Parts: sequence; C-alpha cells; structure tokens
Amino acid sequence: VAAAFLFSSTLVRSPVFCFMDPAVSDGARLTEPAETGLNILVDTEESSLSSGEGSPTSPSSQRDVHDVHEVVEHDHATLASGDGIQVFRGHWDDEGVYFYQAYNDEIAEWAVQHQQFGGPQFNPTRMTWIKPSFAWVLYRSGYARKHNQTRILKVKLPHISAAELLNNCQCRTGGGGSKGRVQWDPERDLMSGDGKVPREMLRRRAIQIGLKGSLSEFYVKSVIAIEDVTELAHRVQAAHTAADSKMAMSELLPELPVERPYMPCCPAPVLTRLRMLPGGGPLHERRSKKHKRR
Repeated sequence: VAAAFLFSSTLVRSPVFCFMDPAVSDGARLTEPAETGLNILVDTEESSLSSGEGSPTSPSSQRDVHDVHEVVEHDHATLASGDGIQVFRGHWDDEGVYFYQAYNDEIAEWAVQHQQFGGPQFNPTRMTWIKPSFAWVLYRSGYARKHNQTRILKVKLPHISAAELLNNCQCRTGGGGSKGRVQWDPERDLMSGDGKVPREMLRRRAIQIGLKGSLSEFYVKSVIAIEDVTELAHRVQAAHTAADSKMAMSELLPELPVERPYMPCCPAPVLTRLRMLPGGGPLHERRSKKHKRR
C-alpha cells in the first residue's frame, strides 16, 4: 500500500492524506475532499476474507490467511521503513473507521441500547483511550475479564471526525499536557496468545489515542455506531488457550476484523507530528513496567 496526497483548497499548501477506498476492486482510490474532484490510484491487494468468501477450514481459505499476512507485512515494511514512520492499522470502510474501548456493564448496556455514550455513570470529559487494534484492547482488558472492563465495544467514527481528533493530538509517551495524545505501543497478535494475553509483536506498533475534555466530548458526539463484541473477545481467549490454537483461530476468521493500513485525512504536518510521515523523529524508548500508563 502506498501513501499519496491531495491538495485541498481549504488547506493552502498543505497536502491532505486520505484513507483508501476499498470499493475499487482492481486497486484502491484515495477518497479526496469534495472540492478537489481528483482521483489518484495506487496499487494494493484485497483478500477474499474482506468479503467473507471461502470456508475458514478450506485450503483456499488457508491460502487467503497467508496472503493477508504476507500483504500486511509487505505494506508495513514499505510504509514504516526508516525515519521512525508508524502505520495506523484498523478496520474501516467507506463510511468510517472503528475503535475499541472496554467499559463496565452499566455503561456498555446504555451505549449499545442508545447507540451513543451517556447514562448516569458515563463522564464525557474524562480521559479516555480509543484503540483501532482489537488485539490491543483484548490485551488491556484481559479479554474483557478485568474489573470495570468486562464489556468491549466496537465504536465507529466518520473519517472526518477521526481526522479532526488526530489534528488536535500530540505524539507523546508520557503523561499530562494536551487534550489529545497519540501513543505507539508494541502491537499484539490477534492470531496467537502468549500465556494470559495476546502475543506481543516487537517489530510493529499500534496506535492509541487519548482524549480528554472537549476532544472527548467531540468523540462522544461523533459516534455513528456501537457494537458489543465481548462474546467474540471471550471466544478469542478460548482459542488462544486451546490445545490446537491455530485450528481454533482459523474457525473464528470470518468473525474477526480485517485490519489494514489506514491514512487519516489530516494535513501532512499533522501526520509528520504523529509519526505517520517522515520527519517526526524517532519515538521515545519504551518505558519500563514500573512506568507503564494505567
């Protein structure tokens, strides 16, 4: 997957990077701001897993799984080679991009029922972290088994809203300061476990977005869909700890999110600041367990 850019009349001399449109079957078209009227094609590949084709236990499906992983690794190596560039990976479509959060039963029940966040226990201004990596929220919540993290919600935001949140974030590994913070932590492998958690992937990082105050309120108001995926989280845990973990996970493949490289519709300086384009400098060294963010 290659990154390209478009120039928006509303952002003079500032290239705007946009997500790839999966509707184009023989490639991927960058979806541009409406006023530009431009289409730029870049090469990419799609797997039949994205459209739900094939049986998870069939030979063709097994090839699809390997193909997906090969394309993923190739894309990551291409985009993240050199200069500390990181890749935002997530499940997305034409309408928006998905993020995961873990909540207690009361907040989750209210959110799913009303398709928005609220209710007596929910505080829209408190610091909240959203993650596009399903494996990462499984790790943080202990497969939705930790106290006050017993329900995992899959939350959909419009592309423009996700970009607006990132426009107001800084890339940090420590605490305090801004209302929006981006952290790049070692990714977790959705396909395999390591004891009680999804396996850590040392050569790839996953984005986490911390929001508080007005940014958290904007996030809450921007939600367009909320799905409870707690049951799937529990099934992934069972598969990770099964005697034949690979077979158990292969049976879950049709239900798992297909997470692909995603380029938010942000000006180039923002993406550089957040380490998604060259020039932002290296990330800080990983903190010790003693100083991990809670």
